[in-house]
Amino acid sequence: MTNFAFRLEKVLRWRQARLELEQFALSRLAAECAHWDEVLAKLSQARTDAQALMRSSETVNGLDLAALGRYQQHLDQQRTAAFERRRECGQRMEQQRGRLLQARRDHRLLEKLRQTRHAEWETAVNREFEALSAENYLARWVPRMRSHPEP
Repeated sequence: MTNFAFRLEKVLRWRQARLELEQFALSRLAAECAHWDEVLAKLSQARTDAQALMRSSETVNGLDLAALGRYQQHLDQQRTAAFERRRECGQRMEQQRGRLLQARRDHRLLEKLRQTRHAEWETAVNREFEALSAENYLARWVPRMRSHPEP
């Protein structure tokens, strides 16, 4: 009896490695998107803090209001850029999810094929054991029948 050997084992390992690589790429993109979410939250908080500082101030002159306006404009520009980068990251993440899904399907397909081949191999081994057992039984039974013939 031979040991079980799946002819596509190398391909299965390659697909497993590809699956892991795609999962890693998705996690990196998720971290990048989380970074942009954090940047957007910080920019929003900076805008709120600047407005609160201006309201809490006892005296506000025109220069302060102009500086606040420029600062808010600068924050808005940064927010727009960060929002665009976050949107792009989300798109790349969706594309990566598609690649991950395909890699998972490819791996699962070969894994199921491997399981099917293993089940077929086990069935063949069991048949071989049955045949050997039957031969062994008959090999012991025939000499006994010759030595004790039936009347």
